[in-house]
Amino acid sequence: MGVEFVSANPTGPLHVGHGRAAAQGDCIARLLEASGWAVTREFYYNDAGAQIMNLALSVQARALGLGPDDAGWPGDGYRGEYISELARRYVACESVSADGHTITASGDVRDIDAIRRFAVAALRHEQNLDLQAFGVRFDVYFLESSLYSDGKVEDTVRALIAHGHTYEEGGALWLRSTDFGDDKDRVMRKSDGSYTY
Repeated sequence: MGVEFVSANPTGPLHVGHGRAAAQGDCIARLLEASGWAVTREFYYNDAGAQIMNLALSVQARALGLGPDDAGWPGDGYRGEYISELARRYVACESVSADGHTITASGDVRDIDAIRRFAVAALRHEQNLDLQAFGVRFDVYFLESSLYSDGKVEDTVRALIAHGHTYEEGGALWLRSTDFGDDKDRVMRKSDGSYTY
């Protein structure tokens, strides 16, 4: 039996709501185990998409010496002090380990992908430490980005197109979700080429 819980976006420190979700999920997993189930505890990291790009752009802006009220700060940027700390660590070419992988910052403030990888790993590491201190453990850490890097998103989109479950409108690719009981069709791929969650 799989129990996925907490699953906070790696865009900042955990907050009390995440703590509540950790306690609830861990209790459910323990109750299932006590009832004889084999349980796998999973943390799903939404490490792809707009929020993660906002994180990377925020760290980049701080690394360039910008503050949240300065011209050039990302419109949806993160403003917490932790962004300054991530920028400092990135420019200092520090290393961070998360989920069995070590990422070393390049220090190149123009490399937004390297900034993204480092910031996500650093925040995942901090979140993991907080959860361990809280007494919560996970068996599996699943990264949303792996769905893209492994080609699973594109494979699924191709299959949906091939079976006639999509259409294009306004430059976007829509899923005919009303065919499956939804109240309206949903955008799958936006006109800029990015996918919805």
